[in-house]
Amino acid sequence: MNDWCYQLKYFYLLCIVIGFSNPLVSKQIQFSLVPDRDDIIQYEIELWKTENLEQEIPFRVLSNPGPINLFIPDGYEYFRIRAVAKRKVRGYWTELYQTGQFGKSVKTKEKPIAKVQAKTDVLVPIPTREGASEFYLTTNKIAIVPVTIGKNFRIKFRINGGPWQKDSSPQLNFEKDGSYRLEYQVTNELGVSDGMQVWEFKVDTTPPESSIRFLNPPFFQRGTSFISPKNPLQVFATDTGSGINTIRYRTSCKGAPFTEYYVWNDSSWADIQSNCLDNFRLEISAVDRLGNEEIPKQILFQKMKQD
Repeated sequence: MNDWCYQLKYFYLLCIVIGFSNPLVSKQIQFSLVPDRDDIIQYEIELWKTENLEQEIPFRVLSNPGPINLFIPDGYEYFRIRAVAKRKVRGYWTELYQTGQFGKSVKTKEKPIAKVQAKTDVLVPIPTREGASEFYLTTNKIAIVPVTIGKNFRIKFRINGGPWQKDSSPQLNFEKDGSYRLEYQVTNELGVSDGMQVWEFKVDTTPPESSIRFLNPPFFQRGTSFISPKNPLQVFATDTGSGINTIRYRTSCKGAPFTEYYVWNDSSWADIQSNCLDNFRLEISAVDRLGNEEIPKQILFQKMKQD
């Protein structure tokens, strides 16, 4: 099976101390990697020359948890990190960090979201409100394959405490949302079995649902809603599975093509009105933490001219 991953998007786990050597030759960054789980045994670090990850091969290093002295060769301007837990369960990569700005207080500029990136790992851990993690399946089909390929091996398995089944190459389908417990054991032709493997995970294929409301109720007349430009628009989203990741939006002003997607925040409504002084369409779409995306909703806003 594909490697299973551990989310490392949270950088609040890092205690950061910065130090640079001669900037004309190389850089050295000092920080600490502090895991929030006992099963994290290592960290993978990738160094990149540019932000275009599809057109170059990174320089990779491994590090144990604790204090890190990361040597940055000349020409490498970015790096990212992910955790590695026991059984080679790998986490998500962090965002790309610029070596010259790492640890400094930098005002971030809002960037458009080009697309929702699909998760390619079979299982991904999603943090809960209590600080633990729950694994979610990212595909509705998985296969159990022995690590050592041999002949006449058998795989005994069951799901959610059901009856035991045997197969040489089981293909399992998980199409319904919910919680699952998979147990399996492999036995070779000599009758030697490995230990019982147990995986507990959830399935979430349902996208979130977004909704809007104005701080002050609109005035309705003949099926049309009337609002004041000073009436703040509030956007909400709910999700019954992995939880909300972002609420995306884009606009089309006066019939022009839609903009790129941006993340909705407290200042989005004011930004939209200042950037479009005429009629406009607002499109909203919520995305959960597994990448399930809501079908976009569109709202038409028409500005009334005062006599």
